[in-house]
Amino acid sequence: MPAQFSRTTRALANDTPGFALVAWFVAAILLGAWFAWFFFGHVTVYELSKRARVEVQQSSHPVAALIPSRIVRNTLVLGQQVHTGDVLVELDASSEKLRLREEESRFAGIAPRIASLQNEIAALERAKGDDQQSAQAAADAARSRAKEAAAAVEFAQDHERRLREESAVGGVAQIEALRARTETQKLIASREALSSEVRRLETDAQTRVHQHQAQIEDLKRSIVSLQGDAATTKATIARLEQDIEKHVVRAPVDGTIGDLAPLRAGAYVAEGQKIASVVPGGGLVIVADFVPASVFGRIVPGQSARLRLDGFPWAQFGSVEARVTRVASEIRDNLVRVEFEPLSGNARSPVTLQHGLPGSIEVTVEQTTPAVLVLRAAGQLLAKPARQQVSAGSEATRP
Repeated sequence: MPAQFSRTTRALANDTPGFALVAWFVAAILLGAWFAWFFFGHVTVYELSKRARVEVQQSSHPVAALIPSRIVRNTLVLGQQVHTGDVLVELDASSEKLRLREEESRFAGIAPRIASLQNEIAALERAKGDDQQSAQAAADAARSRAKEAAAAVEFAQDHERRLREESAVGGVAQIEALRARTETQKLIASREALSSEVRRLETDAQTRVHQHQAQIEDLKRSIVSLQGDAATTKATIARLEQDIEKHVVRAPVDGTIGDLAPLRAGAYVAEGQKIASVVPGGGLVIVADFVPASVFGRIVPGQSARLRLDGFPWAQFGSVEARVTRVASEIRDNLVRVEFEPLSGNARSPVTLQHGLPGSIEVTVEQTTPAVLVLRAAGQLLAKPARQQVSAGSEATRP
């Protein structure tokens, strides 16, 4: 039996532990270095978004039709430089323009009519004054005649009295006394008639004054009505001008036509239909959309970021350095908007940034140890079944 395993026995006798010790020693050093890196090393944690793009600081302004109509003139060209208020598209407003001319003609005729009525009122005022003066003169003349008749009555009454006294003593014939009495009664009647004439003249004068005043008030009422018509027509003109202005599509800001609908003269556009987009000038920003869990509490202004453009491979053209400037506080379409500022060091980049360039961006969120990352991943794996159970339980309890 010993002779059969002689070679094995000799090999075991000649074997030494030196190589094994060296191997174990190297393995221990490597394992210690790995543990040191695992517990004390630092790795950078990034949050990535593949929905990044370059935009101007001011959002592009859509240009839309305010009313449904037919295009009569379209001067839009892609890349065209426009200024605020420039006419981009004209819509058909012939009906509104005809109504505007009609209202303007009506408004132009109101002022002369008002002036004519005012002149008529002034003429009636003068006529009323002249009539009052004439009536006053006629009344004064009638009063004078009445006074004259009163004086004649007094003389006749005194003459009658003397004749009656003389007739009583036989100084004159009785017929003379009767004649004097008759004359006195005639004069009294004439005096009463003159007094009535004075009252009639005064009444007629007052009646004519009221008639003149009624005519004046009627004309004033007509003027007020015309002034109301003028105000209404003026408001109608202003409304028609606004309606006509709605048929003119103007540039909202200074900028460049970045998008254009294929519309030509004669085409019909609906209310609110987008015709073009004006991209304002100014600085550029980088905008990206992240899922809420990777933003809230993790991405804050001031963090560094790196943009890689889809159309320019980063291995050849490099990436664009940026910095977080704004983080939205509300969720829209299950995403959160984050804005970045390109850094000045990108001036040496072979890529010229312009509005609309798409890409992906990664944000430096934190630096931590690999052990923390492993524990964090394990916690997420362990918490996932619990969340699924809670979600299933909530679904089961729904009525």
